[in-house]
Amino acid sequence: MKKSIILLAFCLIISTNFAQAHHYHHSHCSSCVYVVRSENIQQEQTFKDCKKHSLLVDVRTNYYSNGSVRTFYSYDVLNEDGTILISNCSDVVHILKDKKHYFLAKKGKYYSIIDEKGNNIAKRKYLKMKEISSDKILVNVDKKFGIIDINENVVVPIKYKEFNQISQNLYLTKLNGYWGLLDENNNIFLKNEYDKIKPLYDTYIAKKEDKYTFLDINGKIILSDLDKIKKLGEYIIVKKDKKYGVFDYQGNQLSEIKYQKIKLERNNLKVYENKKWNDLL
Repeated sequence: MKKSIILLAFCLIISTNFAQAHHYHHSHCSSCVYVVRSENIQQEQTFKDCKKHSLLVDVRTNYYSNGSVRTFYSYDVLNEDGTILISNCSDVVHILKDKKHYFLAKKGKYYSIIDEKGNNIAKRKYLKMKEISSDKILVNVDKKFGIIDINENVVVPIKYKEFNQISQNLYLTKLNGYWGLLDENNNIFLKNEYDKIKPLYDTYIAKKEDKYTFLDINGKIILSDLDKIKKLGEYIIVKKDKKYGVFDYQGNQLSEIKYQKIKLERNNLKVYENKKWNDLL
């Protein structure tokens, strides 16, 4: 009995000391960051193509004890009478199609397509949605990219690992490790069979094994089956069958592909032919 009392007293002492130490740690914690004050501002914004709906933006700014500042945004879509159509969303886009109102909005992890009654009509779980042109929406489903319209008809198959806009209505895609080019209407300029596609001034170079394809800024093939493409100052030099030719930075041909060598000397293009150097331009 005496031993039990001593043991209980010892446990109480340890517990008390631990609680005091724990309290002391928090009350004197130099690394703890807390909110000093908050500011809330509400702003109502209009959609450029819609008078029936508006966007209420709630902006909360937190000021922290370490001097840092963070701003949080919350969005509500309002009807004309001020009632809430969509609450607590982000990345809101209004689309008017066939006189019907639709909204693209992110709620939680996924994006939705919401009609003018506030119903989510999306059939898929979209990780990303971005309107890229009239009734063309770039989407990401299960980490695969493609393009749909507002009715969720597939315009470009949702199968690409990467889908990047590189010029006006021209997209660089990656499928099963290989690169290709297409537009928003699924017109394919290059099939996904290239090891690399990269820009060179206002043109593109596509590499497949040891051969190159030369394209303009719109994805149109200028030349294919080339042995080499490289820049020379502001010019582009191509090589085919051990002969060289010159193009400007936009892919306009400046010479035939017939020279043994080409060089830039004091900003003058020179070509080597018949055992001598001559000015090209």
